[in-house]
Amino acid sequence: MEELAEGAFKGVLKVFSLVVRSLIWLIWEFCFETIGWYIGWPVFRTLSFGHYPENSINDQDQASLLTNLLVSLVGVIVLIGIATMLAILVGAG
Repeated sequence: MEELAEGAFKGVLKVFSLVVRSLIWLIWEFCFETIGWYIGWPVFRTLSFGHYPENSINDQDQASLLTNLLVSLVGVIVLIGIATMLAILVGAG
């Protein structure tokens, strides 16, 4: 009987592990890398007068790790800043 309960528990843990890994992928890959890149890229291009990053907006995979991290991080920071400003404006109304 214990083996049956242990097997069911392992099954639940495998499903839970799959859900957690999927959420980590969603947060990192989609939210940080993809959305951050597409928001941060024009910000960096504007601030550097079109010089940085050297990769085009669709060449995220060819960018170096440092470039990818910086552009995505700035994109997420800009997004959070815009959301904060909008929340303040809506809350003040």
